[in-house]
Amino acid sequence: MSTPIEPAAASARWRLPRWRWRDALWIALALIAVVALRKGESTYEERDAPLLQAAKAPGRVTGRNFAVEVGNLKAAHAYLLKGDYSRPGDYLLRTSGLWLSVVAKVEALDRPGYLGAQLRTRDGLVYVASSNDRPKLKGVNLRDRALAPGLVESGAWFFEVPADKLEGAHLQLYWGNLLPQGGDSLVDVDLGIDTARARKLAAEAKPVLDLRP
Repeated sequence: MSTPIEPAAASARWRLPRWRWRDALWIALALIAVVALRKGESTYEERDAPLLQAAKAPGRVTGRNFAVEVGNLKAAHAYLLKGDYSRPGDYLLRTSGLWLSVVAKVEALDRPGYLGAQLRTRDGLVYVASSNDRPKLKGVNLRDRALAPGLVESGAWFFEVPADKLEGAHLQLYWGNLLPQGGDSLVDVDLGIDTARARKLAAEAKPVLDLRP
C-alpha cells in the first residue's frame, strides 16, 4: 500500500525543478558573457604585433622617429667593386638570384639610431637588407648607417632575391636593428612591382653593374 504524499512535500517537489532551471539559465548567460568578453579582447599575437603603416613608392613616408623617401629600383646579376686593403684589386660580387637595390633618402626625427629594412615577397618570404659589406660601399649602403636627427642620408638598400620573387614585393622599414614590437610602427611600402615591371627589371638586369667610384 503506497504512502500518501503530503501536500507540502508535493509542492516542494514541483518547485525544485523550477529553481534548477533558473540557476542553469543564469549560468548559461554568465558563460555567454565571458565568451563575448574574451572575443572582444586582443590576442597576445595582436598585442605584440607592430602597427602596420601602408605606403606607396615613390614618395615620402614617416614612421616612429624616422622619415624615408623611396626612389628608384635597379636589378643586376653581379656588382663590380673596388678592392681595399683586405681585398686588393677589383672584384665581382655575385648572387644566386638577382641584386635588387632600392634607392632612398632617410632621416632620424627625434634621436640617433639605425633604420632596418627588409623585402617581403607576395608569398610572405622575407629578405633582410644585405650587410654593409655586401656590397661594401661607403656612403651608399644604408644597412647599419648611423642616423642623426635632422641630417638626411642618401643611399640604397641591397637585397639578394630570386628573380621570380620580384613581383608584388614590398619594402618594410622599422626603427632599430630588431623587428618592431607591439605599439611600434612597421612601414610597409608597396614598390609597385606588378607583372610587367617585374619582367622589365629582370630583363634589364645587367650581367655586371659597375659600382666602382
